[in-house]
This record gives sequence, C-alpha cells and structure tokens, in this order.
Amino acid sequence: MQQPEILSIAERLISAYHAEDFDLVLNQVTEGESPSTKLLVKMELNRLMAPCHKRIDLRGRVTTDCHEYQLNGLAHWLDDRAFDVYHKLTKKFGGYTEGVWESLVNRRTISSLGNEQRHAHQDDLSDPKSPYAADAINLGYDLKRKENRLKLESQVSIELENGDTITGMSVDLSSSGGKFKVPGTFDYDLGQIISVHFDELAQSTQIKEITEPIEYRVLGVDGIHGVSPVKYLRTLRLTRTNAVELVVEKLLNTESKKLRHDNQDRITRARTRGFEHTYLKHACNLPLFFSGNELKVALLTENNQDIWHYWHDERNQQSLGALFSEQRMELLVKAGIKGCSNVLYTFTHDHQGMKLFYSMMMPEADRQERQLFWHIGARRKSWKAFRLSVFELSDEDVDSISSNYSDLVASSEKLTHFGILQEISDASSACDYLFTEKPRLPTSELHRFRHPRRITSQPRGLYFDAQSRRKEPRYQFSSPLFVQCDESTIIRGKTIDLSKRGASVELSEPLPLHSGATVHVDYLELKRYNDRLPLNRVPYEVVRLSQDRKTVHLSILESGKTIKTIAFFNGIIDNNQDKLIVKQELLPSPALLESLHNVLLAKMVSTPIYIDKRGTSVKSRNIGVNFPLAGYLQFFERIGHNQKIALEPIFKGRSNTLIAEPMKKKPGAKPVYHELYIGVLKLGERIQSIHSKLREDFESTQSRIKFIKDALSMGELYVLRVSSGPVYDALTTLMKKDINELLSLSLSHARNLENEMTSICGYCELIDITEEVLIRLELNH
Repeated sequence: MQQPEILSIAERLISAYHAEDFDLVLNQVTEGESPSTKLLVKMELNRLMAPCHKRIDLRGRVTTDCHEYQLNGLAHWLDDRAFDVYHKLTKKFGGYTEGVWESLVNRRTISSLGNEQRHAHQDDLSDPKSPYAADAINLGYDLKRKENRLKLESQVSIELENGDTITGMSVDLSSSGGKFKVPGTFDYDLGQIISVHFDELAQSTQIKEITEPIEYRVLGVDGIHGVSPVKYLRTLRLTRTNAVELVVEKLLNTESKKLRHDNQDRITRARTRGFEHTYLKHACNLPLFFSGNELKVALLTENNQDIWHYWHDERNQQSLGALFSEQRMELLVKAGIKGCSNVLYTFTHDHQGMKLFYSMMMPEADRQERQLFWHIGARRKSWKAFRLSVFELSDEDVDSISSNYSDLVASSEKLTHFGILQEISDASSACDYLFTEKPRLPTSELHRFRHPRRITSQPRGLYFDAQSRRKEPRYQFSSPLFVQCDESTIIRGKTIDLSKRGASVELSEPLPLHSGATVHVDYLELKRYNDRLPLNRVPYEVVRLSQDRKTVHLSILESGKTIKTIAFFNGIIDNNQDKLIVKQELLPSPALLESLHNVLLAKMVSTPIYIDKRGTSVKSRNIGVNFPLAGYLQFFERIGHNQKIALEPIFKGRSNTLIAEPMKKKPGAKPVYHELYIGVLKLGERIQSIHSKLREDFESTQSRIKFIKDALSMGELYVLRVSSGPVYDALTTLMKKDINELLSLSLSHARNLENEMTSICGYCELIDITEEVLIRLELNH
C-alpha cells in the first residue's frame, strides 16, 4: 500500500484511537490488507497521537498578526485562524500531539489555512479594495455604558456549561462585565453562564482574589458561525467580587496612566456619539413614546417629516393618536412582553371635504378582509404600509424619561413604552397588492377600519435636538378683528398671538374652510395707526384649525403688496418690546434628549450607512449596527474582508441611482426610496453567486416573482428598502458640545472628529422588508 493511503486510513482512525475497541475498528478498516499495512497504520497513528513538547511560532510565516498564547504549558505564537484551528485539532486528537503540531506548522497546511480563509470570505464575490467596504460602528453601546472599560489583553481559561474548557483572551474589562475573544470552533449560547480563570493576571498581578474563577453571563456573541475564526463574548459578571476592580487599580497605578486611559475612552466615545447623533438627526422612521395606551410624544428628524405630516387631516390637526386605538394597543402592549412588531396598511379617503383615515393591522383581519383592504386602498395615491415595532421601557428608563418629560410639560407624566413607525411601502409598489384576487365582499366591511373624527389627544412633536425651528418669535397680543371667508361670510374674533408674518386668532364661530384656504383679516384697531396701509383686508393662508374650528393659525401671503404690511407689524413689535411678552417654544432639555436617544439606539430597527466625500472620493466608509447583527448584515459581513462589511451588492453598478442623484444638495431635497432584491445562490454552505436588482430593473411582476422563487429554493433572499438623501450639516447641538469638551483633552483629536463628521455628505438607511414582500405577493406559504 502507498504512503498516502496509509496516511488516509490513519486520519480516519484518529477519533477512535482512545476507544476500548480500537483494535476491532482497526481490523475492520484494514480488512483485506496485509499485516504489514496494519502495522504501518498503527505506527503512524502512534506517532501522530504522541504528546508534543514543541512550540508553534507562526510569526513571519503568515501575513496576519500573531499573539502569544500559553497552551498546555508552552508559549505559542498564533494568529486568529491558527488559534481557532488549534482548539479544533486538540479536540480531535485528544490533546496537544505531534499531529496537531504538524497540521499547524507544515507549509502545506499553512497555505491551506490561507486558502480556507480566502474560500470563507469568497474573494470572487466582493473586492477588498471596493469603495463600498464599511467599518461597523456599534451604535448605542458607549451611550448606555455607565462605567469605563480597561482595554486589556490577557490570557484566560473559560469553562463552558457543557464542561468544555477553552483558552481565550480578554479584550476589555469593567467592574460589571467583560469582553472575551474565544475560538470560533465552539458554540456559545446567549444567556449561558461561563466560568473564567484569569491565568495571566493571576501570575502578573499577584492579587489573591483574581486566582479564583469568576462567573459571567453571556449577553452577546459577535462573529458569524463557520466564518469568523474567533468570536467575541460580551458578558455580565455574576460572581460578587472586587477582584477585577483591584486589578484595574493595580494596572492604572499612577495618575498619568488613569488620565491617559480615561482620555482615550472619552475620545472613542465622542467619535461613536458623532455617528449616533448623525443617525438620530437623519433617521427616516418616526419614534413614538406612549403612556400606557396613549400616544404622548413623537421625535421628529429631518427625514421623517413626511410620515408626521401624512397623519394631519384637512384641518392640519395631527390625528396620529387615532391610529393607536385601545383595542389595537391591547394587541401591541401586553404585560410581560418586552417587544413586538406588526405591519399596518393605511390609506386616506376624501369625503365631503373631510380627510378620512383607514388603517388595518395584520392580526385584525382575515385573508379576505385584507385582500379587500388592499384592493380598495392600493388604488389611491395615499396608500402606504408601515411596520410598527413597540417595546416596553425598563424601570430605569421609565424613571429617567418620565421625570425629564414631566419637567418639560410642567405636569406629572409617566412614559411606559416606545415604538418606531417605519414606512416600508408606498404608492410606487401598490400594484403588488392588486396582484391577488379581489374578494366578493361589500366595501362596507372596511368601515370598522376607519379612524374616528374626534381627536381625544394629540402627540407632542419634539425635535431630535433642542434647537428652535421657529422662523420668528411670537408675542402675546390681543386685538379685535374680522375674518372674511368670502363675500358673504364674515366672522368676528381676536388675536391670541402675533408675529411679523403670522397670527393665531380665536373666532366666535367655526371657520367653514380647510387648511390651505385664503382668508382676509380686518384689524379693527390696528388699522387706525396707519390709514395708508390696507389693514382692513390683509391676505392670510389658513395653516391649522382646532377641532372646533374656532382657533385658527394664519400665515400672511407674501407679495409685493404685503411687504409694507409685514414691515408695519415688525415696527409694532420693535417699538413695544417692553410691553409684549414672547411666547416661549417648548424645547426638550439635553437630559430628556439623552434619555430618549438611549432607548432608541438600543433598539435599532434600521441600518444607517454614512456616505462621505474626502477630496473627489465618495465612499461608504461606515455603517451603524447593533449586535447581534440582522440576517442581511451577517451576509454582508460574510462576504467582506478585513473585518469590514461589504456593501457591493447594494451600491455596485448603481451608485448614480442610490448615491449621486439622491444626495445632490438642492432646495427641498427629500430621501429617495428604492426596493432592492438580493438573491444568494448557494451550494451547501458555499456561496456560488450573488444577484441583485432594483425593483425597476425587472421586466414584469412575473419576472420578479420568478427571481424570488429561485432565490428561496436555491439559497437566500433579502429584500431591502434603501433610502438615500443628502446631509447638509452632520453636526448637531449635542455633537458640538461633545467636540467642545474634547478640545480640552486633545485639539488634534477634536479637529479630526469634526473633519470626519463634516465630510459626511449623504445618508442611506436599510430596512429589511423581505417578509412583507412575500406576504403582499402571497408567496409566504
């Protein structure tokens, strides 16, 4: 028998070497072979399984960074992949043997390790030098952290619940938790308890308390199974001990070391917060905060104004509160359930001058009622589909948010839940909902989905920062007037407040007009002060009406004829500054904004991508994430290189459509939305090819359905809603405050951070709508 065949048989028998019936297995495997063959196989096995006392040093033999590990009493220098393979092989060989050493050191295997790495990352699927390779920024992690971490690489031994003992490295430690690098060979479950022995620290610090094992609970596992050679465990300490604090204190034994560590920590946090503020300023979804079943607050950004205004009726009254009926909130907010998500379908109907809202949540209707709702609603321009995610606030968040919000509104309020309303479909994809057969049901079946006209409470709209949005100050001012609607309708009233270009008036009768209509105001007293101006017929546009239509907000119609009238009002205000009282705008405090931002960053339901321009180079350098990664992000990470997330399936070949055109800075620019279909064809676990198309690239709905079916049957399907828009100013009020604080630590770091933030020229956001697309095309079954 040839040498390769002997080696092959020996390889197959390694797992059975320590079994009691090994000789029986050997005889079965070598049945029909000569006695010399059996002897040679047994000799080869004895050689491979012999204990090894040689060190492994891969420095200079691999291109990746190597770290020193104390394993089985020997110091080895291994990179991440060799570190993972070492654990895999010692498990296979039953310890550190000659076979393990040969597998890791001989040239052929080192080469194969490189090939394995290239194979895992699928080099032919993405370009390592692509401008669409983004660094992942863990948003919300630093914001929630109440204590400093010590970045400390030291070797540890970790005992898993199943009895396996593995060698790992600490990445950072704090008094309440830690982050550990561990081999990717093993399975790690969220919630499992691990026992950590700080072997290296016990020797180097001579602190008695650190010699005992410390129990931690696994809160998160970063890294993809089968792809990452190492994983990172984010943990919470369970054992009551001050051992870690003592170690930190000993290592930071001088004031200069403590100051350097704290300053580096603050610099890192400031950069992360910069990306967090940019995300919160430009997010396209609408965050909502509830007190029990009642909607109280909506957080407004530069890009979610359309969702906010969609729910205004013909009086310009916000009717979003009617979307959350008591029955609907019972489905969304249940005791003991931390969070849930549902799809809402909506449209509006104009009837006798009234704007009526219809909405249906998936669990509220059967299949036929849903089909009827689709067929009636999807034929209208107002058709939309939203995803509503609702989460329960923790006791700590309830206390911090409620106390700050109560200070703002000067009354006791308790906010208990928060939700995120995301638009996932609009009229551009409405034809998908008409693809199904229309049921034979009367349209009157939809009456129960119509919102009541009576507005019981209106949510307060707060902006993402405490900057005033008013173009000019308003002053308390009462003066009699007449409002003329047409030639025959004149209503008496008085002003409540006044500004140069606007007024709020209280009328004796309801105004029989809608927002956007034009009225003329006769100022009975003010016209006496200047008879050369037409103050008896000042044209105004109706901006908003109260529910009883008696309180009306007006905006003057600017033209050449009204310039002098505006100047007259400006003169009255300037000449009576000592008498007039400014109406204060209700602005949230920084403490309230911080507490609202905290909970939003912990429950991200979309993925922000930051497009920046440095010189002539436009790249997607950074992407905001929460761990564990969503499914589509795990896929992008898998085909990435150098720990970057590959965004080529999104942008490659369509940068003009998704980046260049939508991000042009022009007046009134709004986010542009596209549906992107990504099909991943696989052979086993290996990715064969990736195909991506925008919705408009398909010739027909049938060809799109075929693409979906092929992707589902031959691999994976991801449907993403991609929004793109320009960033005019990435710096927020809170971000400027962080930069100013950083100036006292390091001028260069503050300048670099400001330059990095101001280089952001565009913002993209990804929403996974795969499930909803399958439902609307009825492919989910």
